[in-house]
Amino acid sequence: MSLPSQQRSFGGRVGRKKAGGSARLIVIGVAALTVVGIGWLLTRGGDEPAVRTDSQAAALSEQAGAALSETRLSETGLSETGLLDHGGSESDDVMLIEDDGFVETGVLSARQEDSRPRAGENAPMSTALAALRERDAAADRAANPAAKSPAAEPAAAPATPRPEFGGDLASLMNAARDHLRNQNLVEARTVLNEALRHPSASAAQQAVIRSDIATLNEDLFFGRLVYPGDPIASEYTVQPGDSLARITYRKGLACDWRLLRRINGLDQRGSIRVGQTLKLVQGPFHAMVDKSDYRLDLYAGPPGAESQWVYIRSFEVGLGAADSTPVGTFVVKQDSKLINPNWRNPRTGEFFAADDPANPIGEYWIGIEGVGEAAVHTGYGLHGTIDPESIGSQASMGCVRMQDEDIAMVYDLMSFTVSEVHVRP
Repeated sequence: MSLPSQQRSFGGRVGRKKAGGSARLIVIGVAALTVVGIGWLLTRGGDEPAVRTDSQAAALSEQAGAALSETRLSETGLSETGLLDHGGSESDDVMLIEDDGFVETGVLSARQEDSRPRAGENAPMSTALAALRERDAAADRAANPAAKSPAAEPAAAPATPRPEFGGDLASLMNAARDHLRNQNLVEARTVLNEALRHPSASAAQQAVIRSDIATLNEDLFFGRLVYPGDPIASEYTVQPGDSLARITYRKGLACDWRLLRRINGLDQRGSIRVGQTLKLVQGPFHAMVDKSDYRLDLYAGPPGAESQWVYIRSFEVGLGAADSTPVGTFVVKQDSKLINPNWRNPRTGEFFAADDPANPIGEYWIGIEGVGEAAVHTGYGLHGTIDPESIGSQASMGCVRMQDEDIAMVYDLMSFTVSEVHVRP
Protein backbone atom coordinates (compact mmCIF):
# COMPACT_ATOMS: atom_id res chain seq x y z
CA MET A 1 0.00 0.00 0.00
CA SER A 2 1.25 3.48 -0.79
CA LEU A 3 0.81 6.68 1.17
CA PRO A 4 1.85 10.32 0.88
CA SER A 5 5.50 10.82 1.65
CA GLN A 6 4.93 13.52 4.23
CA GLN A 7 2.09 14.77 6.36
CA ARG A 8 0.79 18.29 5.91
CA SER A 9 0.91 20.74 8.74
CA PHE A 10 1.55 24.39 9.32
CA GLY A 11 3.94 26.14 11.64
CA GLY A 12 4.67 29.63 12.84
CA ARG A 13 6.72 31.76 15.14
CA VAL A 14 5.81 34.47 17.58
CA GLY A 15 7.99 37.56 17.76
CA ARG A 16 8.20 39.77 20.84
CA LYS A 17 9.08 43.49 20.60
CA LYS A 18 11.57 44.93 23.04
CA ALA A 19 10.49 47.66 25.43
CA GLY A 20 11.87 51.09 24.64
CA GLY A 21 11.60 54.75 25.63
CA SER A 22 13.14 56.98 28.22
CA ALA A 23 10.28 57.36 30.68
CA ARG A 24 10.58 54.93 33.59
CA LEU A 25 6.80 54.58 33.85
CA ILE A 26 6.49 53.58 30.23
CA VAL A 27 9.28 51.03 30.60
CA ILE A 28 7.59 49.45 33.62
CA GLY A 29 4.20 49.39 31.91
CA VAL A 30 5.46 47.84 28.71
CA ALA A 31 7.47 45.24 30.63
CA ALA A 32 4.40 44.26 32.63
CA LEU A 33 2.29 43.94 29.51
CA THR A 34 5.04 41.80 27.89
CA VAL A 35 5.06 39.36 30.80
CA VAL A 36 1.27 39.12 30.77
CA GLY A 37 1.31 38.67 27.00
CA ILE A 38 3.79 35.80 27.14
CA GLY A 39 1.76 34.03 29.80
CA TRP A 40 -1.40 34.50 27.72
CA LEU A 41 0.32 33.08 24.63
CA LEU A 42 1.52 30.03 26.56
CA THR A 43 -1.78 29.27 28.29
CA ARG A 44 -4.60 30.37 25.98
CA GLY A 45 -6.84 27.87 24.27
CA GLY A 46 -9.93 28.18 22.12
CA ASP A 47 -10.70 28.09 18.46
CA GLU A 48 -7.86 30.40 17.41
CA PRO A 49 -4.58 29.17 18.91
CA ALA A 50 -1.96 31.85 19.49
CA VAL A 51 0.77 29.68 17.99
CA ARG A 52 0.36 27.28 15.10
CA THR A 53 2.40 24.13 15.71
CA ASP A 54 4.60 22.56 13.04
CA SER A 55 4.58 18.76 13.16
CA GLN A 56 7.40 18.75 10.62
CA ALA A 57 9.74 19.67 13.50
CA ALA A 58 10.37 15.95 13.69
CA ALA A 59 12.42 16.31 10.51
CA LEU A 60 15.05 18.20 12.51
CA SER A 61 16.08 14.93 14.07
CA GLU A 62 16.53 13.43 10.61
CA GLN A 63 17.78 16.27 8.40
CA ALA A 64 19.92 18.65 10.50
CA GLY A 65 17.05 21.03 11.18
CA ALA A 66 16.46 22.00 7.56
CA ALA A 67 13.08 23.70 7.05
CA LEU A 68 10.64 21.96 4.75
CA SER A 69 9.07 24.14 2.10
CA GLU A 70 6.29 21.92 0.81
CA THR A 71 4.81 18.49 1.11
CA ARG A 72 5.67 15.97 -1.58
CA LEU A 73 3.34 13.81 -3.59
CA SER A 74 3.58 10.07 -3.16
CA GLU A 75 3.09 7.57 -5.96
CA THR A 76 -0.55 7.19 -4.92
CA GLY A 77 -2.64 8.94 -2.30
CA LEU A 78 -2.04 12.64 -1.73
CA SER A 79 -4.35 14.66 -3.93
CA GLU A 80 -3.29 18.15 -2.95
CA THR A 81 -0.12 19.99 -1.94
CA GLY A 82 0.22 22.17 1.16
CA LEU A 83 2.96 24.68 1.85
CA LEU A 84 4.66 25.09 5.21
CA ASP A 85 4.50 28.73 6.29
CA HIS A 86 7.35 29.30 8.75
CA GLY A 87 7.29 33.08 8.46
CA GLY A 88 9.65 35.53 10.13
CA SER A 89 13.26 34.93 11.15
CA GLU A 90 14.78 33.22 14.15
CA SER A 91 16.61 35.64 16.46
CA ASP A 92 17.06 36.50 20.12
CA ASP A 93 13.69 38.27 19.99
CA VAL A 94 11.80 35.23 18.74
CA MET A 95 10.12 32.64 20.90
CA LEU A 96 9.53 29.48 18.87
CA ILE A 97 6.90 27.07 20.13
CA GLU A 98 6.64 23.96 18.00
CA ASP A 99 5.39 20.43 18.55
CA ASP A 100 8.81 19.69 20.03
CA GLY A 101 8.30 22.28 22.74
CA PHE A 102 11.10 24.85 22.61
CA VAL A 103 10.54 27.48 25.28
CA GLU A 104 12.73 30.55 25.61
CA THR A 105 15.14 30.78 28.54
CA GLY A 106 13.42 30.99 31.89
CA VAL A 107 9.84 31.31 30.66
CA LEU A 108 8.65 28.20 32.47
CA SER A 109 11.19 28.19 35.27
CA ALA A 110 8.58 29.30 37.79
CA ARG A 111 5.95 26.87 36.49
CA GLN A 112 7.73 23.60 35.81
CA GLU A 113 9.58 21.55 38.36
CA ASP A 114 11.83 18.69 37.35
CA SER A 115 10.46 15.94 39.58
CA ARG A 116 12.34 13.19 37.76
CA PRO A 117 14.56 11.22 40.15
CA ARG A 118 18.30 11.64 39.65
CA ALA A 119 20.69 8.75 39.05
CA GLY A 120 21.81 7.25 42.33
CA GLU A 121 18.62 8.25 44.16
CA ASN A 122 16.21 5.64 45.42
CA ALA A 123 13.37 5.71 42.92
CA PRO A 124 10.11 3.99 43.77
CA MET A 125 10.01 0.53 42.26
CA SER A 126 7.38 0.07 39.58
CA THR A 127 4.47 -2.22 40.31
CA ALA A 128 5.52 -4.50 37.46
CA LEU A 129 9.11 -4.77 38.67
CA ALA A 130 8.01 -5.40 42.24
CA ALA A 131 5.74 -8.19 40.99
CA LEU A 132 8.64 -9.70 39.04
CA ARG A 133 10.86 -9.79 42.11
CA GLU A 134 8.07 -11.22 44.26
CA ARG A 135 7.45 -13.94 41.67
CA ASP A 136 11.05 -15.06 41.86
CA ALA A 137 11.10 -14.84 45.64
CA ALA A 138 7.98 -17.01 45.80
CA ALA A 139 9.65 -19.56 43.52
CA ASP A 140 12.64 -19.63 45.85
CA ARG A 141 10.45 -20.20 48.89
CA ALA A 142 8.50 -22.94 47.15
CA ALA A 143 11.68 -24.71 46.05
CA ASN A 144 13.32 -24.46 49.48
CA PRO A 145 10.76 -24.00 52.30
CA ALA A 146 13.47 -24.29 54.96
CA ALA A 147 15.36 -21.28 53.65
CA LYS A 148 15.37 -17.99 55.47
CA SER A 149 12.76 -15.40 54.62
CA PRO A 150 13.69 -13.02 51.77
CA ALA A 151 13.92 -10.11 54.21
CA ALA A 152 16.57 -11.89 56.29
CA GLU A 153 18.43 -13.39 53.34
CA PRO A 154 21.87 -11.93 52.49
CA ALA A 155 21.82 -9.60 49.50
CA ALA A 156 24.26 -11.75 47.52
CA ALA A 157 22.52 -15.09 48.18
CA PRO A 158 22.28 -17.22 45.01
CA ALA A 159 18.88 -17.78 43.43
CA THR A 160 17.25 -21.18 43.42
CA PRO A 161 17.52 -22.80 39.95
CA ARG A 162 14.38 -22.44 37.88
CA PRO A 163 13.20 -25.91 36.83
CA GLU A 164 11.99 -24.80 33.41
CA PHE A 165 15.53 -23.83 32.37
CA GLY A 166 18.41 -26.25 32.03
CA GLY A 167 22.13 -26.34 31.26
CA ASP A 168 23.93 -23.09 30.59
CA LEU A 169 20.59 -21.38 30.12
CA ALA A 170 19.72 -22.10 33.75
CA SER A 171 22.98 -20.48 34.83
CA LEU A 172 22.13 -17.34 32.88
CA MET A 173 18.64 -17.19 34.37
CA ASN A 174 19.97 -17.65 37.88
CA ALA A 175 22.57 -14.93 37.32
CA ALA A 176 19.83 -12.61 36.10
CA ARG A 177 17.77 -13.31 39.21
CA ASP A 178 20.78 -12.60 41.41
CA HIS A 179 21.21 -9.22 39.72
CA LEU A 180 17.52 -8.49 40.08
CA ARG A 181 17.57 -9.39 43.77
CA ASN A 182 20.47 -6.98 44.26
CA GLN A 183 18.67 -4.30 42.22
CA ASN A 184 21.29 -4.38 39.46
CA LEU A 185 18.70 -3.89 36.74
CA VAL A 186 21.09 -3.08 33.89
CA GLU A 187 23.12 -6.21 34.57
CA ALA A 188 19.96 -8.30 34.85
CA ARG A 189 18.80 -7.10 31.45
CA THR A 190 22.19 -7.79 29.89
CA VAL A 191 22.20 -11.39 31.11
CA LEU A 192 18.58 -11.93 30.08
CA ASN A 193 19.44 -10.72 26.57
CA GLU A 194 22.13 -13.38 26.42
CA ALA A 195 19.58 -15.94 27.56
CA LEU A 196 17.13 -14.79 24.89
CA ARG A 197 19.72 -15.51 22.19
CA HIS A 198 20.83 -18.81 23.71
CA PRO A 199 20.52 -21.59 21.11
CA SER A 200 18.93 -23.99 23.60
CA ALA A 201 16.10 -21.62 24.59
CA SER A 202 12.73 -22.99 23.50
CA ALA A 203 9.89 -20.80 22.25
CA ALA A 204 8.17 -21.05 25.65
CA GLN A 205 11.39 -20.12 27.45
CA GLN A 206 11.98 -17.18 25.14
CA ALA A 207 8.46 -15.94 25.91
CA VAL A 208 9.30 -15.93 29.63
CA ILE A 209 12.58 -14.12 29.01
CA ARG A 210 10.95 -11.49 26.79
CA SER A 211 8.35 -10.86 29.47
CA ASP A 212 11.05 -10.42 32.11
CA ILE A 213 13.10 -8.01 29.99
CA ALA A 214 10.01 -5.99 29.05
CA THR A 215 9.19 -5.66 32.73
CA LEU A 216 12.70 -4.39 33.48
CA ASN A 217 12.44 -1.92 30.60
CA GLU A 218 9.36 -0.31 32.13
CA ASP A 219 11.92 1.20 34.53
CA LEU A 220 15.18 1.07 32.56
CA PHE A 221 13.89 2.33 29.21
CA PHE A 222 10.47 3.93 29.59
CA GLY A 223 10.99 5.18 33.14
CA ARG A 224 12.47 8.60 33.88
CA LEU A 225 15.49 7.44 35.88
CA VAL A 226 18.89 6.83 34.27
CA TYR A 227 20.56 3.84 35.90
CA PRO A 228 24.39 3.76 36.18
CA GLY A 229 26.06 1.77 33.44
CA ASP A 230 23.05 1.74 31.11
CA PRO A 231 24.47 1.80 27.54
CA ILE A 232 21.16 2.99 26.09
CA ALA A 233 20.24 5.87 28.43
CA SER A 234 22.01 9.06 29.49
CA GLU A 235 21.23 12.41 31.09
CA TYR A 236 21.25 15.79 29.39
CA THR A 237 20.88 19.32 30.76
CA VAL A 238 18.76 21.61 28.57
CA GLN A 239 20.73 24.52 27.08
CA PRO A 240 19.48 27.86 25.71
CA GLY A 241 17.98 27.41 22.26
CA ASP A 242 17.30 23.71 22.74
CA SER A 243 14.23 21.85 21.59
CA LEU A 244 13.54 18.13 21.74
CA ALA A 245 14.06 17.84 17.97
CA ARG A 246 17.35 19.74 18.11
CA ILE A 247 18.59 17.66 21.04
CA THR A 248 17.61 14.46 19.22
CA TYR A 249 19.57 15.48 16.13
CA ARG A 250 22.61 16.97 17.82
CA LYS A 251 23.07 13.99 20.13
CA GLY A 252 22.60 11.52 17.25
CA LEU A 253 19.87 9.59 19.05
CA ALA A 254 18.40 8.05 15.85
CA CYS A 255 14.80 8.21 17.04
CA ASP A 256 11.86 10.60 16.87
CA TRP A 257 11.88 13.58 19.26
CA ARG A 258 8.51 12.40 20.53
CA LEU A 259 10.26 9.49 22.24
CA LEU A 260 12.00 12.00 24.53
CA ARG A 261 8.63 13.57 25.25
CA ARG A 262 7.24 10.14 26.10
CA ILE A 263 9.97 8.88 28.44
CA ASN A 264 10.36 12.23 30.23
CA GLY A 265 6.64 12.58 30.90
CA LEU A 266 6.41 15.95 29.14
CA ASP A 267 3.24 17.66 27.96
CA GLN A 268 1.89 17.36 24.42
CA ARG A 269 4.12 20.15 23.12
CA GLY A 270 7.17 18.66 24.80
CA SER A 271 7.82 21.90 26.70
CA ILE A 272 11.28 22.10 28.24
CA ARG A 273 13.24 24.76 30.13
CA VAL A 274 16.88 25.74 30.37
CA GLY A 275 18.62 23.83 33.14
CA GLN A 276 16.11 21.00 33.13
CA THR A 277 17.56 17.47 33.23
CA LEU A 278 16.23 15.10 30.56
CA LYS A 279 16.66 11.41 30.02
CA LEU A 280 17.93 10.53 26.54
CA VAL A 281 17.82 7.08 24.96
CA GLN A 282 20.13 5.98 22.18
CA GLY A 283 18.84 4.39 18.99
CA PRO A 284 18.53 3.26 16.36
CA PHE A 285 15.65 0.89 16.99
CA HIS A 286 14.59 -2.09 14.91
CA ALA A 287 11.65 -4.46 14.59
CA MET A 288 11.47 -8.23 14.21
CA VAL A 289 8.10 -9.46 12.91
CA ASP A 290 7.37 -13.11 13.65
CA LYS A 291 4.56 -14.08 11.29
CA SER A 292 3.94 -17.46 12.90
CA ASP A 293 3.29 -15.82 16.26
CA TYR A 294 1.73 -12.53 15.05
CA ARG A 295 4.32 -10.68 17.11
CA LEU A 296 6.58 -7.67 16.60
CA ASP A 297 9.68 -7.41 18.80
CA LEU A 298 11.49 -4.10 19.27
CA TYR A 299 15.25 -3.90 19.72
CA ALA A 300 17.90 -1.20 20.14
CA GLY A 301 21.32 -1.47 18.55
CA PRO A 302 23.54 -0.75 15.54
CA PRO A 303 22.11 -1.62 12.10
CA GLY A 304 23.18 -4.98 10.70
CA ALA A 305 24.48 -6.26 14.05
CA GLU A 306 21.65 -8.33 15.51
CA SER A 307 23.95 -10.03 18.01
CA GLN A 308 24.42 -6.64 19.71
CA TRP A 309 20.77 -5.67 19.85
CA VAL A 310 19.02 -5.15 23.17
CA TYR A 311 15.43 -6.34 23.40
CA ILE A 312 12.91 -3.64 24.40
CA ARG A 313 9.40 -5.14 24.26
CA SER A 314 6.86 -6.93 22.02
CA PHE A 315 3.49 -6.18 20.44
CA GLU A 316 0.77 -8.31 18.87
CA VAL A 317 0.18 -7.54 15.19
CA GLY A 318 -2.16 -8.30 12.33
CA LEU A 319 -0.82 -9.48 8.96
CA GLY A 320 -1.78 -9.76 5.30
CA ALA A 321 -4.72 -11.88 4.22
CA ALA A 322 -3.80 -15.19 2.58
CA ASP A 323 -0.26 -14.96 3.98
CA SER A 324 0.43 -11.91 1.79
CA THR A 325 2.87 -10.17 4.15
CA PRO A 326 6.27 -10.63 2.46
CA VAL A 327 9.27 -11.94 4.37
CA GLY A 328 12.73 -10.41 4.22
CA THR A 329 14.68 -7.40 5.42
CA PHE A 330 13.26 -3.89 5.12
CA VAL A 331 14.24 -0.40 6.27
CA VAL A 332 12.08 2.57 7.16
CA LYS A 333 11.69 4.56 3.96
CA GLN A 334 12.87 8.17 3.89
CA ASP A 335 10.08 10.69 4.59
CA SER A 336 7.53 7.91 5.01
CA LYS A 337 6.53 8.35 8.66
CA LEU A 338 3.10 9.96 8.73
CA ILE A 339 0.67 11.11 11.39
CA ASN A 340 -3.03 11.13 10.53
CA PRO A 341 -2.39 10.19 6.87
CA ASN A 342 -4.82 10.09 4.01
CA TRP A 343 -4.85 6.92 1.93
CA ARG A 344 -5.99 5.64 -1.45
CA ASN A 345 -6.85 1.97 -1.79
CA PRO A 346 -4.42 0.72 -4.48
CA ARG A 347 -6.90 -1.97 -5.58
CA THR A 348 -10.11 0.04 -5.84
CA GLY A 349 -8.85 3.63 -6.06
CA GLU A 350 -11.13 4.66 -3.17
CA PHE A 351 -9.74 7.70 -1.34
CA PHE A 352 -9.89 8.18 2.43
CA ALA A 353 -9.17 11.62 3.87
CA ALA A 354 -6.92 12.04 6.89
CA ASP A 355 -9.73 12.59 9.39
CA ASP A 356 -12.13 10.10 7.85
CA PRO A 357 -13.19 7.64 10.60
CA ALA A 358 -13.43 4.97 7.87
CA ASN A 359 -9.76 5.38 6.94
CA PRO A 360 -8.39 1.86 7.57
CA ILE A 361 -4.81 3.07 8.11
CA GLY A 362 -5.52 4.63 11.49
CA GLU A 363 -3.46 7.47 12.93
CA TYR A 364 0.09 6.40 12.06
CA TRP A 365 1.92 5.02 9.05
CA ILE A 366 5.58 3.90 8.85
CA GLY A 367 6.52 3.07 5.28
CA ILE A 368 9.13 0.37 4.68
CA GLU A 369 11.08 -0.71 1.61
CA GLY A 370 12.79 -4.01 0.98
CA VAL A 371 16.55 -4.38 0.71
CA GLY A 372 18.58 -7.17 -0.83
CA GLU A 373 16.36 -10.00 -2.03
CA ALA A 374 13.34 -8.19 -0.57
CA ALA A 375 13.90 -5.10 -2.73
CA VAL A 376 11.09 -6.26 -5.04
CA HIS A 377 8.59 -5.55 -2.24
CA THR A 378 7.39 -1.93 -2.23
CA GLY A 379 4.41 -0.06 -0.83
CA TYR A 380 4.29 -1.91 2.50
CA GLY A 381 4.32 -0.44 5.99
CA LEU A 382 3.45 -0.63 9.65
CA HIS A 383 0.25 1.18 10.53
CA GLY A 384 -2.69 1.47 12.89
CA THR A 385 -6.16 0.12 12.30
CA ILE A 386 -9.82 0.95 12.81
CA ASP A 387 -10.50 -2.77 13.25
CA PRO A 388 -8.71 -3.79 16.47
CA GLU A 389 -10.32 -7.24 16.30
CA SER A 390 -8.18 -7.97 13.23
CA ILE A 391 -4.98 -7.92 15.32
CA GLY A 392 -3.69 -11.47 15.63
CA SER A 393 -5.13 -12.54 12.29
CA GLN A 394 -4.55 -12.24 8.54
CA ALA A 395 -6.76 -9.41 7.34
CA SER A 396 -4.69 -6.62 5.73
CA MET A 397 -3.45 -6.18 2.17
CA GLY A 398 0.00 -7.31 3.28
CA CYS A 399 0.98 -4.59 5.73
CA VAL A 400 1.59 -5.04 9.45
CA ARG A 401 -1.32 -3.76 11.53
CA MET A 402 -0.99 -2.64 15.16
CA GLN A 403 -3.21 -1.29 17.91
CA ASP A 404 -3.34 2.52 18.02
CA GLU A 405 -1.32 2.92 21.21
CA ASP A 406 1.25 0.36 20.00
CA ILE A 407 1.92 1.92 16.60
CA ALA A 408 2.20 5.33 18.31
CA MET A 409 5.06 3.98 20.44
CA VAL A 410 6.76 2.29 17.49
CA TYR A 411 6.44 5.55 15.52
CA ASP A 412 8.37 7.35 18.27
CA LEU A 413 11.23 4.85 18.08
CA MET A 414 11.75 4.19 14.37
CA SER A 415 14.07 6.35 12.27
CA PHE A 416 14.36 6.94 8.52
CA THR A 417 16.75 4.69 6.54
CA VAL A 418 18.51 3.15 9.57
CA SER A 419 15.70 1.36 11.41
CA GLU A 420 15.42 -2.20 10.13
CA VAL A 421 12.29 -4.33 9.94
CA HIS A 422 12.93 -8.06 9.63
CA VAL A 423 9.88 -10.12 8.67
CA ARG A 424 10.28 -13.83 9.33
CA PRO A 425 7.97 -16.77 8.53
